[in-house]
Amino acid sequence: MKKSIVFLDSATFPNHLKFNKINFPHTWKNHKTTSSTQVITRIKTAHVLVNNKVNLGKKELIHAKNLELIALTATGTNTVDLDYCRKNNIKVCNLRNYASVTVAEHVFALILNLLRQIKGLENDISSGLWQKQKVFSMVNRRVFNLHGKKIGIIGKGSIGLQVAKFANAFGMSVEFLSVQQLKKNQLENFLKRQDIVSLHCPLNKNTENLITLKEIKLMKKTAIIINTARGGIVNEQDLVTSIRKKIIAGAGIDVTTTEPPKKNHPYYQIIKHSNFIWTPHTAWASEEALKTSLDQLILNINRFYLGKPRNLV
Repeated sequence: MKKSIVFLDSATFPNHLKFNKINFPHTWKNHKTTSSTQVITRIKTAHVLVNNKVNLGKKELIHAKNLELIALTATGTNTVDLDYCRKNNIKVCNLRNYASVTVAEHVFALILNLLRQIKGLENDISSGLWQKQKVFSMVNRRVFNLHGKKIGIIGKGSIGLQVAKFANAFGMSVEFLSVQQLKKNQLENFLKRQDIVSLHCPLNKNTENLITLKEIKLMKKTAIIINTARGGIVNEQDLVTSIRKKIIAGAGIDVTTTEPPKKNHPYYQIIKHSNFIWTPHTAWASEEALKTSLDQLILNINRFYLGKPRNLV
């Protein structure tokens, strides 16, 4: 019997990437995107769902009578009702450790751009400000070294550990904070000590709005926040307020609560600020990481039907 495999949001990956071979009889259907009104129709007869960001809750999954496996093309599992899957013998597997290096590199791209004021200095050239100088160099903006700075990493998974490795190479001091059983005074004291705070924890009921205006006010005025984890961990309007009122020195953001963001998203208010960098959830998406993720996806599916499942959650 052929297994029906349905990819609900294949536009997550660029067209030039090639999939490895599925080693059992199957049909494969790609849907570039799937809206909430299309989910039930598309999953009804599937044995395997390949999914990244489409919500698969009980009200959708109850219609998928043939479903045996949900193969996620990401590490996060917040799009799937895991309790329902466990109760109904639907296995769920995810990707692991495929993006540690690329996300960590993106973190430092953001940090270096902010501390070295790259965005602002480029604007100074475009506006003709450098050309008007009487001396060879412009020192109108304060730039800082990474060496000797303190970086606080919230989350000690594979990405957080990779960020720490890079930080050590730059001669920085590293401090981790776990969000599991986190006490209020632990977070407050942690934030006060850091020059840079980089977020690498999952988004859940314990971490939603972990960083609000109240927490940001505890930080050094010279500190910066980096968020390549999930948008809801940082209160977005509070971060905008913090940048506009110079409560902290800057922020580098790769994620938002709604993706793509709506036209009224708070970050548009500060997108031209030299101390704010916003990228469109691309920290994970180097060519190398994309290829690794697809290879791991197909391996997960093949191994499941060999009776040797891997990366089950």
